[in-house]
Amino acid sequence: MNDFETTFDRISKEQDPTSRSRVEQFIVETVRALPNLTTKQGASLAIQLLDALQLADTSGSASGATSGSKGVASKSNPCPLPDTFDALTSLIAQLDVRSDSEWRSFGFQPTETAHPLLIAIPEIEVFYQHTDVEASSEGAVAPDFQENQAMWRRRLGSVTEPNLIYKEFSGPGKAQRAVEMLGNLWKIGIVVSRDTESRLGLTRVEYTPTPGEVPVPMMSEKNCWYSIRVSETLGENQVPEIVRCVAEIFCGYLPQMWPKTPIKAGKLRIQESEAAAYIALARLDLSPRTGNTTWTNSYISPRPLSPAFRWDVVLEASHQLENLLRGDTGPVTATQQATG
Repeated sequence: MNDFETTFDRISKEQDPTSRSRVEQFIVETVRALPNLTTKQGASLAIQLLDALQLADTSGSASGATSGSKGVASKSNPCPLPDTFDALTSLIAQLDVRSDSEWRSFGFQPTETAHPLLIAIPEIEVFYQHTDVEASSEGAVAPDFQENQAMWRRRLGSVTEPNLIYKEFSGPGKAQRAVEMLGNLWKIGIVVSRDTESRLGLTRVEYTPTPGEVPVPMMSEKNCWYSIRVSETLGENQVPEIVRCVAEIFCGYLPQMWPKTPIKAGKLRIQESEAAAYIALARLDLSPRTGNTTWTNSYISPRPLSPAFRWDVVLEASHQLENLLRGDTGPVTATQQATG
């Protein structure tokens, strides 16, 4: 079982197509909104919130109404998820979920009807929504939650390696941020260059390393493991397209040189890689892709994505993307098993 198999199963249980689409969106948007949690923790929290708030129901009865349950989970009538994507993201923007210890440090404590949310980080910790706590002392105030999330988005890892070469791809607004993030691509053997012929980006294997080989910081197009060529006509979308191209590797559409059990390719290369990039870009404080694409049009619609769409693979790929680009991981080591 992979880390996101439970998430994939939860989505699959929704029988109504519209409800399934909204559940997909709720989980993804919650993960994007909470960079203080890992992708796995955010997905777990989203599933628990669906039950705690009774925002979706697979059976037509109250999925969270169990004997002896407390708080909102004991309601007999589930509430439907918002009927538009904008309304759903507005709901998630109001989330204020913190650990029990954090609430208590600010002078709050859970109410008698509070619904605990259990998150492994890695030990199990209890989290509560702001609606499930009350002040235990006069004048108790918690710092602004959204400002806290913004700080987490801006966090850099301990092994971040800026590379000014990538400034030419960054466009206006967040040039330095892109330099910091893309400077880590060499760690999995990637070199990016401009392509004046294509309309998007192209990822391909240039060199299959021998087992035990490690990429080097100043590798070039001649000795890189992967080459990404991105169209300069994309303008401000060059960085999102580079991230999408990297996601193709993590989604298994190119052979991964380092893991012992590489991810197998699916059937939706562009859609899955764009979805992984969509999640990672938000958590990394990098500018999103502008304009709608085939994937975004499908994602924000009230219809579920194709049955072939692998949310478990996409969420894991976005996790790997974030770790790499933020600078939380060092260089990989090639393995013989991944060279086939």
